[in-house]
Amino acid sequence: METEELALAEDRRSMSKLILFATIASGVIAAYLMYRRGESLGTIAKQAVTNPIGSLMTEVKNKL
Repeated sequence: METEELALAEDRRSMSKLILFATIASGVIAAYLMYRRGESLGTIAKQAVTNPIGSLMTEVKNKL
Protein backbone atom coordinates (compact mmCIF):
# COMPACT_ATOMS: atom_id res chain seq x y z
CA MET A 1 0.00 0.00 0.00
CA GLU A 2 2.79 2.40 0.87
CA THR A 3 4.59 1.80 -2.42
CA GLU A 4 1.42 2.72 -4.35
CA GLU A 5 1.10 5.94 -2.35
CA LEU A 6 4.77 6.77 -2.93
CA ALA A 7 4.43 6.09 -6.65
CA LEU A 8 1.33 8.30 -6.81
CA ALA A 9 3.11 11.11 -4.95
CA GLU A 10 6.10 10.80 -7.29
CA ASP A 11 3.83 10.96 -10.34
CA ARG A 12 2.19 14.12 -9.00
CA ARG A 13 5.57 15.75 -8.44
CA SER A 14 6.67 14.82 -11.94
CA MET A 15 3.48 16.25 -13.43
CA SER A 16 3.86 19.45 -11.42
CA LYS A 17 7.43 19.85 -12.66
CA LEU A 18 6.32 19.28 -16.23
CA ILE A 19 3.55 21.89 -15.95
CA LEU A 20 5.96 24.39 -14.40
CA PHE A 21 8.54 23.81 -17.14
CA ALA A 22 5.92 24.15 -19.88
CA THR A 23 4.60 27.39 -18.37
CA ILE A 24 8.07 28.91 -18.11
CA ALA A 25 8.99 27.79 -21.63
CA SER A 26 5.81 29.26 -23.10
CA GLY A 27 6.47 32.58 -21.36
CA VAL A 28 10.01 32.71 -22.70
CA ILE A 29 8.91 31.85 -26.24
CA ALA A 30 6.09 34.41 -26.12
CA ALA A 31 8.48 37.07 -24.85
CA TYR A 32 10.91 36.32 -27.68
CA LEU A 33 8.17 36.55 -30.30
CA MET A 34 6.89 39.83 -28.85
CA TYR A 35 10.43 41.19 -28.83
CA ARG A 36 10.90 40.29 -32.49
CA ARG A 37 7.59 41.98 -33.28
CA GLY A 38 8.83 45.19 -31.65
CA GLU A 39 6.77 45.37 -28.45
CA SER A 40 8.07 47.46 -25.58
CA LEU A 41 9.88 45.65 -22.80
CA GLY A 42 7.25 46.72 -20.26
CA THR A 43 4.47 45.15 -22.30
CA ILE A 44 6.50 42.01 -22.85
CA ALA A 45 7.23 41.61 -19.15
CA LYS A 46 3.64 42.24 -18.11
CA GLN A 47 2.10 39.80 -20.58
CA ALA A 48 4.74 37.07 -20.33
CA VAL A 49 4.63 37.01 -16.53
CA THR A 50 0.90 37.39 -15.93
CA ASN A 51 -0.35 35.09 -18.71
CA PRO A 52 2.46 33.13 -20.37
CA ILE A 53 0.32 30.51 -22.12
CA GLY A 54 -2.24 33.03 -23.37
CA SER A 55 0.55 35.30 -24.59
CA LEU A 56 2.11 32.44 -26.52
CA MET A 57 -1.22 31.57 -28.12
CA THR A 58 -1.73 35.20 -29.16
CA GLU A 59 1.76 35.42 -30.65
CA VAL A 60 1.33 32.18 -32.58
CA LYS A 61 -1.97 33.46 -33.97
CA ASN A 62 -0.22 36.68 -35.02
CA LYS A 63 2.45 34.69 -36.83
CA LEU A 64 -0.07 32.63 -38.76
